[in-house]
Amino acid sequence: MKSESNGKMKHYEELTGGEGKRVFYRAERFRASVVMQDISVVVDVDDKSFEIFDMSMSGLSFVCPEKAPWDAENESDLPVKLKLGSSEIFQGKGKISRVEAHEGKQKVAVELTKGYLDIQNILDHHDDIALKRRIQSGMQDLSVQVSDAYKTIIADAVYLLRSTRNTLEKVERDIPANAPRRDERIQDIILSCEEEVHARWKKISERGMVELNKMRSDPSAIKAAKRYTENTLTPKLMSGASWWRAYMKPLGYPGDFQVMNYAYNLALLGDTAHDKLCHKLGTSTGEFIATRMTMVKQKLAELASKAQEKGHTDFKVASLGCGPAQEAANFLQGYTLSPSVQFTLIDQDHDALNYAYKNCYPQVSRLDGRASVKCLHATFIEFLAAGNLFKKIEAQDVIYAVGLVDYLTDKRAERMVRDLYQNLKPGGTLMIGSMKDSEKSLEWQVEFVTDWQLEYRTEEEMLAMAKNIPAEAKLEVQADKTNHCHILYVTKPE
Repeated sequence: MKSESNGKMKHYEELTGGEGKRVFYRAERFRASVVMQDISVVVDVDDKSFEIFDMSMSGLSFVCPEKAPWDAENESDLPVKLKLGSSEIFQGKGKISRVEAHEGKQKVAVELTKGYLDIQNILDHHDDIALKRRIQSGMQDLSVQVSDAYKTIIADAVYLLRSTRNTLEKVERDIPANAPRRDERIQDIILSCEEEVHARWKKISERGMVELNKMRSDPSAIKAAKRYTENTLTPKLMSGASWWRAYMKPLGYPGDFQVMNYAYNLALLGDTAHDKLCHKLGTSTGEFIATRMTMVKQKLAELASKAQEKGHTDFKVASLGCGPAQEAANFLQGYTLSPSVQFTLIDQDHDALNYAYKNCYPQVSRLDGRASVKCLHATFIEFLAAGNLFKKIEAQDVIYAVGLVDYLTDKRAERMVRDLYQNLKPGGTLMIGSMKDSEKSLEWQVEFVTDWQLEYRTEEEMLAMAKNIPAEAKLEVQADKTNHCHILYVTKPE
């Protein structure tokens, strides 16, 4: 007789048992925070309550303060109860089988001596309660907490999009399918409409920022207004590819490299004229992505020229959180100087690195040995420990991260700037980009309409990111032409 595993048949004598301690079977254990993410399971042991760390059919463990008086030798036949929310889901007895240190606290393992845990039943119970809570939360009427002024802004935005849809649908109906240059005529009309729609949309966005600033001290008002926006306005934009991708985040993280490519390529994507206009409205709103890229490319060209004037034979550049790395491809496309250029592109998304490499390599090939591109696939956690990450590469002439600190607190941003600065060559330059905090920022559109949370910084806060580096470093902050983002330039002394 044979057993089937992964499509390959095995003889019984090929099946291996456990080795070492694993020869003693243990019931499968489940990490509570993984299998039950919505509601914490609480265990009452000897009239004390703790969140469960993990559990199996025959036991469980919990984490408690280090000095809690648990004794694995004396604690036996303790009353054990499990609760999910207000529901009691298990009652039995147990004994303390093990106490061990765990992240500055202690983890206590309990072996059940009366009763057992029906894991599947517990998971089903958790899912039922979580589903009921989601339904109750989703049906909760928060609109009563939304001001009339804010509702008027949303109504004006919806009216703008509906009237635009009606206008463009009529255009498509009125131009015969076989009319000469039909597609080109419709495209011209889309671009003409978009110019007016974008101007009106900008004013709506500015009004949204006024109301957002009024809510800052009231989290419940912000929550209500955000839900109202996502339920009322966001669906009207979702036929636009740029809005859909920003809101749905199909790669699992906001601002993925395809969102950036939309801003670079400016193609009119969509099945209908209205779809294409909505997409164009999104890319026009995200114009800062392209202008920021151009700023970086121009700075790279300026610094490479200075390296040549100083007689340097190479010019090393690293991009942290590189995305599609369009600035690198554009820089290499026009490169005519003598120093050999070496790009190191670092990102958490393998597909982004694949795109960036393919985008840059034709230019590397054209330069015939005067340029190279290598890619590092790193996690976001490794980004936060940039000092360790950059030990894998040589000191750089330029390091830039123009969209990464948008997701970092000030303290983490300060630490990253310090770590990156340490990996610059003498005379090297660090470029750190961030969204700009102002009365006309994109915060309302980005967070309320597309559920995309970023950090917005003033010029003073940009400079403060460099407070942990030597005082002799030269600092400069420059805004892009849209005034929606700015870049901190840090130059290390020679």
